[in-house]
Amino acid sequence: MKILKNIVAALICLSGVHILIREFLCRNRVAILMYHDAKPEVFAKHLDYLSRHWTIISLDVLVDAIYQKDFSRIPAKSVIITIDDGHAGNIELLHLFKQYRIRSTLFVCTQIINTYRHFWFKIKGQSKAEKERLKRLPNAKRLAHLKRTTDFEPEKVYPDRQALNIVEMKEMVADVDFQPHTQFHPILPHCTETECRQEILGSKVDLEKLLGIECSHFSYPNGDYTEREIEIVKTAGFRSARTTDIGWNTVEASPYQLKTIPIADDAGLALFRAQLTTIPQRLGKWVNSLYYRMPSR
Repeated sequence: MKILKNIVAALICLSGVHILIREFLCRNRVAILMYHDAKPEVFAKHLDYLSRHWTIISLDVLVDAIYQKDFSRIPAKSVIITIDDGHAGNIELLHLFKQYRIRSTLFVCTQIINTYRHFWFKIKGQSKAEKERLKRLPNAKRLAHLKRTTDFEPEKVYPDRQALNIVEMKEMVADVDFQPHTQFHPILPHCTETECRQEILGSKVDLEKLLGIECSHFSYPNGDYTEREIEIVKTAGFRSARTTDIGWNTVEASPYQLKTIPIADDAGLALFRAQLTTIPQRLGKWVNSLYYRMPSR
């Protein structure tokens, strides 16, 4: 799959499609890029490229423009940097935020940050196929399976730290817009009504109390949502919510269904340029849908 991605990326860059999409399709649209745990040496190359060909704006600027139905203050070819989960390695990106004078949005799992708890999807030895299977289970069954097979529990304390701590977050807060990404990163549509409300509302309360800030934006774990989740996010007082639906955002975008462009944390420059077109991600999504529709043997 990695070889195929690189071949597709090379073809996109050699054809110049990435330039055509950037200069014409994206001129009056906003791309929200989604990272997770990028290394600084990779992220630096991405930011250098973006600074030369795009304008990096904050999420607040986009959301204000959508509510005002006015994109006149949105620069052409604008992008927003978002990072999900709150991984401990994110602190290593702080000097790059300062260097490029950007304000990224970091969506964090509020009951994992500042603890020695672990992310359920970062269990050692867990395959990608197994993670995808677990995502489709009801929340209680997923947790029961993880407890039975790996002795994982959401509130279990481990020797090593996977998430940012409060010292690091306070160091970052002047350059980073921290926002909630639920408490424990469940797949919300597979939660009960009570679980869903607790994860969304509770994460807002957690983060506002921890950092003394007001939270306005939300990110659906795994990008999964239904009308129920949208309504709860609205009721909680959030102004927007970011999905993982692939695409760009226009003045007509729904603030609670903001589209995104997933970026591979380890993407080389050619793949990164290609991913900005969304072509590799759409092809990958199509291939995955075919794979998971195949009957098991």
